[in-house]
Amino acid sequence: MADDMVGQDGSGTEGAPVGVSPKGEPLFPEDTGTCPLVVRHAITALVKKRYIFAETDRVAWDGLMSAPELVRSRLADMLLGLRVDDVAGIAYSYQVQLEGGTVPNKVKSISYFNNLQSLLMTQLVTKYFSATAAGETLVWVEGDELREAMERMFEDMPDVALADSHMEQAIGAMVRNGYLREVVDGRYQVMPIVGVVYGIDEIKGVLSRYGIADGDDAQADVRQ
Repeated sequence: MADDMVGQDGSGTEGAPVGVSPKGEPLFPEDTGTCPLVVRHAITALVKKRYIFAETDRVAWDGLMSAPELVRSRLADMLLGLRVDDVAGIAYSYQVQLEGGTVPNKVKSISYFNNLQSLLMTQLVTKYFSATAAGETLVWVEGDELREAMERMFEDMPDVALADSHMEQAIGAMVRNGYLREVVDGRYQVMPIVGVVYGIDEIKGVLSRYGIADGDDAQADVRQ
C-alpha cells in the first residue's frame, strides 16, 4: 500500500518515487502523480473542503502530517496557501493573492449559507473572537444563546414551531460542517475554523443587513 511507504519527509521507502509503491506500480492505469495515496487524500480534502480536523478527518490529517511540505508544495502549484495549527488540530487552505494578477478561485466558498445560517455564523465568529481576545483557549456557547441570536429573523412569524424548526436546522448545519461541536445536550464548542471561513467583509455585511448595533463590544472586536 502507498500509505505504508510514506516517510516523515514525504519520501518513499527503499528509494521508490513517492507516488508509487516500492515496486514502481502506479495507483491507477493513467497515474503520473508523484504523491502517496495518503498525501493525495490530504490535498484533495484541503481543496474540496478547504479545512480538515485531526479529530474527524483522520486519513487526510495523517497524510498531511506525513509530508506537510509536500502537501504545501502541491497546494502552491494551485495558487493555494496552507496553514496548520497542530495544537488545535486544524489545517486549512486559503486563496493567495498575486500582485497585479487574477487568481482563479479554487477553495470552497461560503456563499452557500442562507440568510439564517449567515446570521448564526456571524454570532459564532463574534463569540469566538471575543472569547479568544479575553484569553480563552476553548470557546463555548449555549444553544439558547444561538437561538436568541436568530430570533430576529422570526419576529413576524406566528408559527413558533416552524421558527424553532428552522433554527434547529441552522444549528445542525453548523455542526455538520464542523463549525460547532456538541459536547453535551444543548452546549457547543465553537471551533476555531469559524474565524477562517467567514471573513470580515461577510460579517460586516450581515451586521449591516440586520441593523445590529455598532456599539456591541463583541461585534466591534471582529470589525477591527
